[in-house]
Amino acid sequence: TPVPAPTSDNHPRPIETDWGRRAFLARAGVLGLAAAAPPALFAAPARAATTDDALEALLAWLRPQLQRLSADTFGGVAAFCYPGPDAFSLRQLEVRREAGGIATRTPQFLMDTLDGYIPLPDSIVIPLLTDGTRQLGALPRPLPYVVTRAGLRRAQRLDEALTIVLENDEHLPASIVVALLLNVTAAVLVPASLLRLGFNSPFARLRYAEKARVFADLESDEPTVVKVLRPIVGDFLADELRGLVHYLAMALLALPSDGMYSEQSAYDRATKRLVRRPIGWDQTNYLPGRTTPPDGHAELLGYYQGRTEVEG
Repeated sequence: TPVPAPTSDNHPRPIETDWGRRAFLARAGVLGLAAAAPPALFAAPARAATTDDALEALLAWLRPQLQRLSADTFGGVAAFCYPGPDAFSLRQLEVRREAGGIATRTPQFLMDTLDGYIPLPDSIVIPLLTDGTRQLGALPRPLPYVVTRAGLRRAQRLDEALTIVLENDEHLPASIVVALLLNVTAAVLVPASLLRLGFNSPFARLRYAEKARVFADLESDEPTVVKVLRPIVGDFLADELRGLVHYLAMALLALPSDGMYSEQSAYDRATKRLVRRPIGWDQTNYLPGRTTPPDGHAELLGYYQGRTEVEG
């Protein structure tokens, strides 16, 4: 089954083949979510008038599921950067005795940072990244039986709902799109990830060296997702996407240190106080015995030597 042809110079045609639809959903980690969904969500409406209600019910179920899928995905990222004695580290076969990124709530920190502080121009870059991920996920490469086993109607309904979320949600969290990119790239580079049990996220199922392979691809001169999309969108937009993918890969490897060694996991925003001694403080031997941060050095409090103004 070939990759669908573009409908315009800038945007590829949405995946229409049954194979491509199910392949993308499986590689993105979304198809596995359907197994736990109530069967009624995928049943054909009895009357045409109930079609919209049925779709809204599916959307209401899907959105929080995508958040959970993202949490699994970024759990895999946090364990890759800072392994610990947690399930994500065990899955990648790289474990450490001391607490790691999972214990410091680094996955949620990554999601919050991507959604609230990483500037991604939604009108151009997010659709481009989404299209590239969907095209990559639909590639006709060997896939396990999970793709053909999934019911066609269930895949169609799920893909319809996912398309609405990705293309029409006014405030689509960037973390969801980045998680889909990581999962699709992981499943394309390491097809065996779709056969492993455990997390819904294919990226979170990877071994440690396999995760490094994913990031090596995202940081390469021509990431796989860009290579797939370049003939469809042209060099200008492909180069824009390549710059974004490189930026995201760098951010995903740098930001976990902020989640791991800052006070974010022990900070209560309501009271603006630490509720416990941060794990990162213990691991770096910072302020031994203290549970509160210092207010600053005495010589830096107030005005230096009592001065209140400076003459030019």
